[in-house]
Amino acid sequence: MENQNQNNQINEINKPKSKFWKFTLIFLGIVIGILVLYVAGLWGWRKYEWNQSIKRGEIAEENLKKLMREDYEQAMADTYGGKTPQETLQMYIDAVEKGDYELASKYFIGDKQEKELNSFNGATDENIEKIINLLKLSIKNEGGYSWDGNFFSIDKPLYVSFKLYPNNIWKIIEI
Repeated sequence: MENQNQNNQINEINKPKSKFWKFTLIFLGIVIGILVLYVAGLWGWRKYEWNQSIKRGEIAEENLKKLMREDYEQAMADTYGGKTPQETLQMYIDAVEKGDYELASKYFIGDKQEKELNSFNGATDENIEKIINLLKLSIKNEGGYSWDGNFFSIDKPLYVSFKLYPNNIWKIIEI
């Protein structure tokens, strides 16, 4: 009996220790489980964001290709301009001298045509004549081509820049 009492006392002492370890193991298991779920969720979110950024990049690339294709088609359809920058500038001068400002604006690159047409509103004949005389002097001055030959500029007495369109006509970028 005494032996049994001693065993009971030992079991009573060991019981709290086994409960403590059991609780500790369960607690650690829960913490590790939460940590694993957190890391897996974080990895999944990053993967999702990565895939979304790739999709956005592909959409942007497609839109850029579409814009470039449309720009190319518009450029190919545009027939206003000369075979040289000087010829285009002479055509522009001739149109302005005739008072055909709409035609003159068509010698500019596509997105600048409307702005050029509007620039004649409110301009005096005297100012237009001064600019035309300066442009006539500009034709006589040598200009320079860009390294790839697609751009040309004259910088005296007025700055005039040109762009070569894909259909081999020169358009005015700015005066």
